[in-house]
Amino acid sequence: MPGVSDLRNLGDWFDNPAAQCSAHVGVDAEGHSAMYVRDSRKAWHVAKFNSNALGIEMIGRAAQTFWPDKQMRKTARYVAYWSKRYGYPVRKAKVNTRSGAILRSGVIRHSELGELGGNHDDPGTSFKMTRLLWLARFYRAKG
Repeated sequence: MPGVSDLRNLGDWFDNPAAQCSAHVGVDAEGHSAMYVRDSRKAWHVAKFNSNALGIEMIGRAAQTFWPDKQMRKTARYVAYWSKRYGYPVRKAKVNTRSGAILRSGVIRHSELGELGGNHDDPGTSFKMTRLLWLARFYRAKG
């Protein structure tokens, strides 16, 4: 399965000390996932915000224009699970990218965190955050 090997390769990269990065979970295009860092531990994925964030690495490219439904649904299930477990709202977060102040808790893309978030450009401008949040709300309500 192509995705499972992608997840394995991602885990190998996170295990490499030279990478200096990690995420709590990874999700591939086929909707498979892998856990890399326990929720209670800090993952190294959004620089200044590492201590306050749970990170999902969606395997893909920032330039892609389509995110597979299975990948979006699996990612939304993690958002719903974490929302229910830790009580944060399923909504778009707001952060002051100059001071690092979290203005509103919720879900945010790497690319919206600016320099304090590590200057990431993923998941890209074509990522459908509205759809992800809708799916997460659906799964949260479904239980």
